[in-house]
Amino acid sequence: MGLRAAAVATAVLFAISGCSISSNAASGSDGGKTTLTFWEYYSGTQLTWLKNQVAKFEKANKDVKINLVQVVGSQQDQKLLASVATGTTPDLFINNIVVDNPTLVSGGVMKDLTPYWDKFADKDQYPAGAVWKTDGKVYNLMSYTNLLGMFYNKDILDASGITEPPTTLDELQADLAKVKAGGKYEGLAQSGAPTVEGAWLFAPQLLGQGVNYCNFKGPKVDAAFSRVAGWSKDGYIPLATATWDQNAAWQQFMTGKFAFGLNGNWQLGNVKEASFKYGTTQFPASPGGKSQVYPGGEGFAIGSKSKNPDLAWKFLEQMVLSKQGNQSVYEEAGSIPVRADVADIPAIKNDQFVQPFVTAAHDTASWPNNKNTADMQTSLGKAVSAVISGQKTAEQGAQSAIDSISSGIQKGGGSC
Repeated sequence: MGLRAAAVATAVLFAISGCSISSNAASGSDGGKTTLTFWEYYSGTQLTWLKNQVAKFEKANKDVKINLVQVVGSQQDQKLLASVATGTTPDLFINNIVVDNPTLVSGGVMKDLTPYWDKFADKDQYPAGAVWKTDGKVYNLMSYTNLLGMFYNKDILDASGITEPPTTLDELQADLAKVKAGGKYEGLAQSGAPTVEGAWLFAPQLLGQGVNYCNFKGPKVDAAFSRVAGWSKDGYIPLATATWDQNAAWQQFMTGKFAFGLNGNWQLGNVKEASFKYGTTQFPASPGGKSQVYPGGEGFAIGSKSKNPDLAWKFLEQMVLSKQGNQSVYEEAGSIPVRADVADIPAIKNDQFVQPFVTAAHDTASWPNNKNTADMQTSLGKAVSAVISGQKTAEQGAQSAIDSISSGIQKGGGSC
């Protein structure tokens, strides 16, 4: 999976399915048991993981029942905000953290988790990017993530005289030139769509240099747009890249014609079907900087009107934030756990293909805490796509993105 992630109600990262919220939305009792209501929009292996965690918790806590209520992800914010007014917020819920966090915090939906987090014995196992704070208070927590890296076709690299996969964007560009000169293969398959997907793929060219949505301007931005424009002009990426979403880009990489593919850890299962030798590495580091990407994934929160917040925290602590919770979400759903000590379990440590993603998960960039984050991403995606297709020059694309992002920040409250 990819990125409902980075902002949207698309299925790149979060598969969304479900029905309207049932009337038993509040916590209560059921035959002498305490009932916690948990709103979620999972499907597939993620839903299987959550159901298994609920079953384990209920087995260990015979007096507790957790009522999983499946919601429509695109409707969840509205329903959560409405639940505050009626005093019926769910005890627990997942959320599209990048987009939802500012809205839900300002709407009073989420309980302040700071007292719980401060006492959490394993909090040092979590990177700062997994703990979402507003005004110094913790409201949202991530236990796993989905992020970008680079896949490569080892057969093409060998045929092109490339002995090691590139670790920097400069090395990648040099290798793309070698592949192009060979005349037999294509260079790079990635999304350049005029959406959050295209933005998500472009942003790491700047993140490792310290440039993000909160300070999106200057010569580094200009240079990144010029690089992409050059890749398009020189044929290192097809013009069709301007329309490819992540799934389309992946399908192109799997044809065996492309030397490199920028995509996510959710493709690790799919790449096993490749007809060629392959490998993975981190997203190539930006010039003078490091490899850094944005994290995608759900946040876990407790409803502000929960009548059983201590019990809700107990579930999060034991079944989501614990070592077992992190390990099981990897084993059952393929997501990358962010707990530092889980990186050493054999299932992960011995998997050479997942290791670059695990490494990336422990040094991710921080998303802006602004309710217009999705709009800012879309603006960037449109600018990048226009440059790849030749509709805009690198200079025009960069300025368009800078202006739109600056405007988005101001409309969203003036800060990140």
